[in-house]
Amino acid sequence: MYNIKFIKSSDNEFEFVKRIRTAVFTNEQGANALTEFDDYDNKADFALLFDSDKPVGTARVVRLDKGFKIGRIAVLKEYRGKGYGVVIVRAVLEKAFEKGTDAVYVDAQNYAVPFYEKIGFKVIGDEITDRGLPHIPMMIEKENDYVKKEK
Repeated sequence: MYNIKFIKSSDNEFEFVKRIRTAVFTNEQGANALTEFDDYDNKADFALLFDSDKPVGTARVVRLDKGFKIGRIAVLKEYRGKGYGVVIVRAVLEKAFEKGTDAVYVDAQNYAVPFYEKIGFKVIGDEITDRGLPHIPMMIEKENDYVKKEK
């Protein structure tokens, strides 16, 4: 059984976010540890996903000039395959849409593009590099893409 709690970087639970992101991005995928945590962390809302009482996944949503962006979506390796990735992405999308945006952006790691497309995201740009990892910019619109995938 899972549940999701939204937190800020000033909350004590942000330590769980740091541990999960370090385990997944830095240790497992080789992302640059010096740039894993950035200024967006100070502005973001974080979804923290718990399996029973254990924190196992996280994602952030932050307001930028162009709109809302989700990112740093991570689920601990031993908890993958349970659908938690979709759960946490939908949670941060709902948070962004509740705040009044019509579109949400994500820079998806290349291998994850099909995952995001199944949720309703569309590719909107060419490959970029973030923390040493290749990503593809994507976007989802609430009315045109997200609502259709919900039905």
